[in-house]
Amino acid sequence: MPVHKAKSFHLDKRAAAIADAGAGDGDELLTPSQVADWFGVSHQWLAHRRDAGDGPPFERIAPHIIRYRRDKVRAWLDARSHRSTSEYRAGAAA
Repeated sequence: MPVHKAKSFHLDKRAAAIADAGAGDGDELLTPSQVADWFGVSHQWLAHRRDAGDGPPFERIAPHIIRYRRDKVRAWLDARSHRSTSEYRAGAAA
């Protein structure tokens, strides 16, 4: 099975601030537009990350209805946190 490298996005550098802004009920279901606003990215960015399989975890409620659980999005952000730029660069190169 191939090993996938961790991808790096401009979003990584803002993860802590984004996580702080995501206060609320962990089980709350957010629309793609709400998550895009929370992250400061476009709706299309989220759609591309879903297609690529490396964005925040999502729920497919119906064929054209996507939702994100707030606690899973926070966990995804936490997993992308770094303490220094050298750690950040090392993770991107691995």
